[in-house]
Amino acid sequence: MVSKIALGGLLVMAATGAWLVAAPFVLRFQPAGAPWTGAARMDVAVGAIVAAVGFAGFFVALAGRVRALYAQAERGLQARPHGSQ
Repeated sequence: MVSKIALGGLLVMAATGAWLVAAPFVLRFQPAGAPWTGAARMDVAVGAIVAAVGFAGFFVALAGRVRALYAQAERGLQARPHGSQ
Protein backbone atom coordinates (compact mmCIF):
# COMPACT_ATOMS: atom_id res chain seq x y z
CA MET A 1 0.00 0.00 0.00
CA VAL A 2 1.23 3.48 -0.86
CA SER A 3 1.14 6.07 1.89
CA LYS A 4 -0.27 9.56 1.61
CA ILE A 5 3.26 10.91 1.94
CA ALA A 6 4.37 8.90 -1.12
CA LEU A 7 1.39 10.16 -3.12
CA GLY A 8 2.24 13.70 -2.05
CA GLY A 9 5.83 13.15 -3.12
CA LEU A 10 4.70 11.99 -6.54
CA LEU A 11 2.54 15.10 -6.89
CA VAL A 12 5.49 17.29 -5.90
CA MET A 13 7.57 15.48 -8.51
CA ALA A 14 4.93 16.17 -11.17
CA ALA A 15 4.72 19.84 -10.15
CA THR A 16 8.52 20.14 -10.27
CA GLY A 17 8.53 18.73 -13.80
CA ALA A 18 5.81 21.15 -14.85
CA TRP A 19 7.86 24.02 -13.40
CA LEU A 20 10.95 22.87 -15.33
CA VAL A 21 8.92 22.96 -18.53
CA ALA A 22 7.54 26.45 -17.83
CA ALA A 23 10.58 28.07 -16.17
CA PRO A 24 12.53 29.15 -19.28
CA PHE A 25 9.50 31.08 -20.50
CA VAL A 26 8.22 32.39 -17.16
CA LEU A 27 11.66 33.64 -16.15
CA ARG A 28 12.29 34.92 -19.71
CA PHE A 29 15.50 32.94 -20.22
CA GLN A 30 14.08 31.93 -23.60
CA PRO A 31 13.17 35.05 -25.63
CA ALA A 32 9.87 34.91 -27.51
CA GLY A 33 10.29 34.11 -31.20
CA ALA A 34 14.00 33.28 -30.88
CA PRO A 35 15.41 29.84 -31.64
CA TRP A 36 15.45 27.67 -28.56
CA THR A 37 18.67 27.63 -26.59
CA GLY A 38 20.27 24.38 -25.50
CA ALA A 39 19.40 25.14 -21.88
CA ALA A 40 15.74 25.72 -22.71
CA ARG A 41 15.57 22.46 -24.66
CA MET A 42 17.16 20.57 -21.78
CA ASP A 43 14.82 22.15 -19.20
CA VAL A 44 11.74 21.29 -21.26
CA ALA A 45 12.91 17.74 -22.04
CA VAL A 46 13.90 16.89 -18.48
CA GLY A 47 10.80 18.63 -17.09
CA ALA A 48 8.52 16.68 -19.41
CA ILE A 49 10.11 13.39 -18.34
CA VAL A 50 9.95 14.24 -14.62
CA ALA A 51 6.32 15.43 -14.90
CA ALA A 52 5.27 12.35 -16.89
CA VAL A 53 6.90 9.97 -14.41
CA GLY A 54 5.35 11.84 -11.47
CA PHE A 55 1.86 11.81 -12.96
CA ALA A 56 2.15 8.19 -14.08
CA GLY A 57 3.41 7.09 -10.67
CA PHE A 58 0.63 8.97 -8.92
CA PHE A 59 -2.12 7.44 -11.04
CA VAL A 60 -0.64 3.93 -10.87
CA ALA A 61 -0.46 4.19 -7.07
CA LEU A 62 -3.97 5.61 -6.95
CA ALA A 63 -5.28 2.80 -9.16
CA GLY A 64 -3.63 0.24 -6.88
CA ARG A 65 -5.29 1.83 -3.86
CA VAL A 66 -8.70 1.78 -5.55
CA ARG A 67 -8.18 -1.88 -6.49
CA ALA A 68 -7.33 -2.70 -2.88
CA LEU A 69 -10.48 -0.92 -1.67
CA TYR A 70 -12.62 -2.88 -4.13
CA ALA A 71 -11.01 -6.14 -3.01
CA GLN A 72 -11.62 -5.22 0.64
CA ALA A 73 -15.26 -4.41 -0.09
CA GLU A 74 -15.67 -7.69 -1.98
CA ARG A 75 -14.26 -9.65 0.97
CA GLY A 76 -16.70 -7.84 3.25
CA LEU A 77 -19.65 -8.77 1.04
CA GLN A 78 -18.60 -12.42 0.89
CA ALA A 79 -18.25 -12.62 4.67
CA ARG A 80 -21.89 -11.67 5.26
CA PRO A 81 -24.49 -14.45 5.21
CA HIS A 82 -26.93 -14.40 2.31
CA GLY A 83 -30.12 -12.50 2.94
CA SER A 84 -28.63 -10.04 5.43
CA GLN A 85 -28.02 -6.42 4.52
